[in-house]
Amino acid sequence: MKRLAAAQLQHNFDPAQVLYLIGDVNYSMVHLVSGKAILSSRTLKWYSDRWPHFIRIHKAHLINPDQVHSCVVISSTIAHLIMNDGARLPIGRRRIREVIDQLSSDLPKNSIVGYYAE
Repeated sequence: MKRLAAAQLQHNFDPAQVLYLIGDVNYSMVHLVSGKAILSSRTLKWYSDRWPHFIRIHKAHLINPDQVHSCVVISSTIAHLIMNDGARLPIGRRRIREVIDQLSSDLPKNSIVGYYAE
């Protein structure tokens, strides 16, 4: 039986082709613009260290800010992002203000829906 080295199984992604990543313990599901989802044996922290322009919006979600369609803020503790592929990703309640501030320069003004002012 032939064994493959771990280096042969690694995927190399172009960050521009990544919509978002969903983490699950020591694995990440990488969702691409093409519609494919690939399981990676890397953590979200590993990706966030290498792709500093990506934004950690939740404990389990890392997004490409260039692929965000809109942001829906329901209250000061409930908000989510709608990605270009239609996926709805929750924003962690403690990260809402930070994420909106980071995305405000990238998103058009009408894409932040129901903005809740404190």
